[in-house]
Amino acid sequence: MLRDERLKLILDFVNDNDYCSNEQISKHLNIPFTTLRRDLTDLHNESKLKRVHGGAKSIRERSILEAVLDEKLVTNIDAKRIIAKKALACIKPFETIFLDAGSTTYFLAEIIKPEFNNKIYTNSIINAQILAKNGVKDINLLPGRLKLSTIAICGVETIAALSKYNFDLAFLGINAVDKDYNFFTTDEDEAEVKRIAIRNSQFGFGLADMSKHNSKSFVKFSDKSQIALINEEV
Repeated sequence: MLRDERLKLILDFVNDNDYCSNEQISKHLNIPFTTLRRDLTDLHNESKLKRVHGGAKSIRERSILEAVLDEKLVTNIDAKRIIAKKALACIKPFETIFLDAGSTTYFLAEIIKPEFNNKIYTNSIINAQILAKNGVKDINLLPGRLKLSTIAICGVETIAALSKYNFDLAFLGINAVDKDYNFFTTDEDEAEVKRIAIRNSQFGFGLADMSKHNSKSFVKFSDKSQIALINEEV
């Protein structure tokens, strides 16, 4: 049996039963214990199931609530820096960019190259400050209501302003990614900002580390048919 086929069988069996002992999995799927332990470790490291003492548990799709930005900026930093570097590789000189609010876009703002002379629009006061500190010259801050928990600008004025512009690239923050690669955020106003940015861009990218996978949040704003996902593994 091929490894990928074996992993799918294990994952399906565990998800169907919520919890399975190693003995149950081994007996039902006819997989030797040594191979099973290695496979369960791999699936656990990929956040596809949770390995526990003597067996494995299904990872149910979680409902993610909004954390304040200060908390996000000190969480999964290494993964977010990897994602930011991958996103940077998508940017060419003189392109016009929409940079969404969020902690991962913050790390991208830190490393956007000033010599590329990009025109950047953002709905994040903090990201605008970081871009300025980085030496980026053409920074445009959208108007609107300030959401204090994320320091994101959103609302009717933001949507009206954003609707006037067209972008080469949009980089969007994501709060949750479900198993079908639908993308979610916690706020309807922020979701509408993201939708318009995607609609008005040639290419859209969603930035989300693996901790946000297998989860859902309040509002779906896009899916894999509309934007490309960048995480630390892809």
